[in-house]
Amino acid sequence: MSCCDRTIKDVSTVQKTAEGVAVHVDNSVEAKKVFAIVENCQTGQCNCMSAETKAKVTGMEVVQGEDGTQIHIAGDLSPEEITAAMARSTKTL
Repeated sequence: MSCCDRTIKDVSTVQKTAEGVAVHVDNSVEAKKVFAIVENCQTGQCNCMSAETKAKVTGMEVVQGEDGTQIHIAGDLSPEEITAAMARSTKTL
């Protein structure tokens, strides 16, 4: 896989949190690309999540850190639901 073939599922891990789910994107990905993905999600321009999963999301926030960028997704979600959504993403990073 070349650098240009990577999608969000290839460069991240998903973890359950008290508020929902956290997606940890490694620091090989520019934060602005992560922000763009989340913005597409928030504005409905992405079709990665099923309607059922989208209905469970109560909020999204991007946090930039030293070891990468995190996407905090609030709601009654499982890591498996978010992993499945990321697997459907075709946006290359």
